[in-house]
Amino acid sequence: MSLLQTLRDALRRPTQTPALTATQTAVEPGAPGERAMIGWLHRELAEHPSKGLTPARLYTLLEAAEAGDLSQQHALFADMEEKDPQIASDLGKRKQAAAELEWQIVPPDGASRLEKQAAAQASAVFAGLDVADLILDLGDGLGHGWVMLELPWISDGNQRVIEQPRWVDHTWFQLHPDDRQDIRLRDGSITGEALWPLGWLRHQHKTKSGYPSRLGLHRTLVWPYLFQNYALGDLAELLDILGIPARLGTYPHGAREDEKATLLRAVTSLGHKAAGIIPEGMRIEYLEAAKADGHGYEIMLNWCERAKSKAILGGTLTTGSDQGSGAYALGQVHERGLASLIASDARQYAATLNRDLLWPLAALNFGLTERGRAPRFQLDLGETADYAALKDALPVFVSLGAKIPQWWLHEKTGIPQAAEGEEILATTAPMTPVVDKKTPEMGKTVATTATLTARLAAAPDIPDTPDQQTAQLATQADPLVAAMLGIIRRELDAAPNLDALHARLLTLYPELANTDLTDLLGQAFLAAELAGHLEADA
Repeated sequence: MSLLQTLRDALRRPTQTPALTATQTAVEPGAPGERAMIGWLHRELAEHPSKGLTPARLYTLLEAAEAGDLSQQHALFADMEEKDPQIASDLGKRKQAAAELEWQIVPPDGASRLEKQAAAQASAVFAGLDVADLILDLGDGLGHGWVMLELPWISDGNQRVIEQPRWVDHTWFQLHPDDRQDIRLRDGSITGEALWPLGWLRHQHKTKSGYPSRLGLHRTLVWPYLFQNYALGDLAELLDILGIPARLGTYPHGAREDEKATLLRAVTSLGHKAAGIIPEGMRIEYLEAAKADGHGYEIMLNWCERAKSKAILGGTLTTGSDQGSGAYALGQVHERGLASLIASDARQYAATLNRDLLWPLAALNFGLTERGRAPRFQLDLGETADYAALKDALPVFVSLGAKIPQWWLHEKTGIPQAAEGEEILATTAPMTPVVDKKTPEMGKTVATTATLTARLAAAPDIPDTPDQQTAQLATQADPLVAAMLGIIRRELDAAPNLDALHARLLTLYPELANTDLTDLLGQAFLAAELAGHLEADA
């Protein structure tokens, strides 16, 4: 049955929808029949497949998950997050980054009064929830590939609302034997029990495509996890052997058995106690340890650490797993890659909440069975455009006839739009040119982009050919270049010789920096590019 049909049935007969009156995993003690089997899930002890894990056993475990038995695979995944500091750290960083984003619930475009009321009610419901914890629980889908949160519906007057959704252990579920996309609750049967409609947040996280049993990042991480455990165990054994030098005891010919036993006890105790006695005529020699180190194991450990960071965070320079191997610029590239992953996570969390929570909430309380008219949950990613770039470019595009709505500017800059009657910022005086005080002779400034735009708008019939642009550039640039040359001529006349002139020019160089000329050339290049686009579009 589709979610839409379930919603329509729930609107007609809400008391006949079990998810609205109870949670599926809450079974009373002594419940009869097949429902009693659900109760056993609460009494199952956690298993730890990571203990004594071998490649052969791991392969068998992963194959069993593909056949529908998910419990062992996901118990192993839980062990990995608990025992591996790198996985716990990197996954925690990615989960927490999304959980810290600001959230909002907005009505659909062109919302009616009823749709605005639905959005207001949904906002009030979410204000009573711990949304950060909710996002962290949904983030469990990163490693496992999917996560199920049970929805506890309650009545608030004549309306249906929810309490904090409850995370449910992955080992409580299985796949339907005939449909590998159908995740069900384990109840002791072959097929399992179908999840109640309206009773669950069913989040499948798309880090890659595939069936639920193969979706999660942990399917990729499990092999570096295993190899690292082997390398770490071997390194620990090597250090244990090399840390204590070998001792060799020798006894004289004809020594009695009790004397040999005394010598053996002395040899074994000297390793840690560093003290002992032996009969006269016997001796103990220390042998030099074998020439070996752990470099090979360290290479394997480092590879495993880097592989895990790449899989989870998209790179290694956002953690300490690759220290000293990259420059700041490369670290910024990795940071942007991580931001892209977090943006994808946020969109997927919002899609799940919109489908399984906000739409049912709006339908049950306001009858909005059209999904596109339900309120929308959003996580604010803080993606805004460069203010300086917009300031320079927008006046030019407006002068060329582009019709840019104000809401687009507010959205791109992240600056909220003032409400009716609200005080707003305003300029108190027109902008004045900035004069370089170090060189008054260079005081003539060029027109700003806004001035250039105004000139273009005032004379729209004048063809803006390359020759005219070149002439205009020469007219405005000549005074600036002449000012610079004037400073150089002044020093040339005052210098007693070429060496003195050379030294003086080196000290004078900062005064020759002409920002006005730089701005003029930038505007000229921009105007030339825009003219080229207009000519190409003509």
